[in-house]
Amino acid sequence: MKDLFDKTKIMNLEVKNRFIRAATWDEMAEDNGHINDSVMERYEEIAKGGVGLILTGYAFISKDEQPNPKMFGIYDDSFIEEYKRLADKVHKYDSKIAMQIVYGGSQCDHMGASKMTIYGPSAVKNIVTGITPKFATKDDIIKKWTN
Repeated sequence: MKDLFDKTKIMNLEVKNRFIRAATWDEMAEDNGHINDSVMERYEEIAKGGVGLILTGYAFISKDEQPNPKMFGIYDDSFIEEYKRLADKVHKYDSKIAMQIVYGGSQCDHMGASKMTIYGPSAVKNIVTGITPKFATKDDIIKKWTN
């Protein structure tokens, strides 16, 4: 029988144990989604505590569509160096790190959302926000999220 402290593999990712820190909304990033020293310290402490895999707080992928304040961003290359520093801090303790990414779609209930084109898997009105997304075609996705 496997033990919580046994190494394990998730596809090609070898993890030192079976402890996984769940993805959460940390509400610690800057307003534009960039991470700061407080985020670096928190994740280093989690790794230092011995967890095998850390899933980050969710990160928004579109600069104009941030579902929650102070969440991580990953919408352009300006984030690469800071996330590399974060990964290096976590790897120092033999922990792994993976980022949860998100497009909030019709769940994105913020000022201006009603004036934006919000995409979704279907054009069904969200009963919580009242937003009806535009059905996202493959071409829409390619145009919006690739360069």
